[in-house]
Amino acid sequence: MRTILFPLAAAASALAVATPAAAQYYPQQRQGYAWGYGQQYNYRGHARALQRRVDHIQREIHRLGVYRMISRREHQNLQRDAREIERRLRRDARDGRGLNPNEMYNTERRIARLEMKIARDVR
Repeated sequence: MRTILFPLAAAASALAVATPAAAQYYPQQRQGYAWGYGQQYNYRGHARALQRRVDHIQREIHRLGVYRMISRREHQNLQRDAREIERRLRRDARDGRGLNPNEMYNTERRIARLEMKIARDVR
């Protein structure tokens, strides 16, 4: 009995010790500015992804307005906010390099706020 119990206890304790080490978070290496010689901001793909999110939000706002899940005033305010985000995104990405990290962060934050507004306003 002891010959079976001791190896099982040792295996269980080794597994319990190794599990927290395997669950640690290791951040991914950032790509883009300052991570390689001669590289500059290359966030055109990210700007396109943000544009797709804004397009999706605009379709969602339209759908909520059509099905009268939000009031007319809420619909107008949300559409205005979405158009403002889209206008800023196009202005920031216009220089040909895409967005720099600050512009990306600000745009993502504005989109997240708009998504929270939509979730709050739905009846």
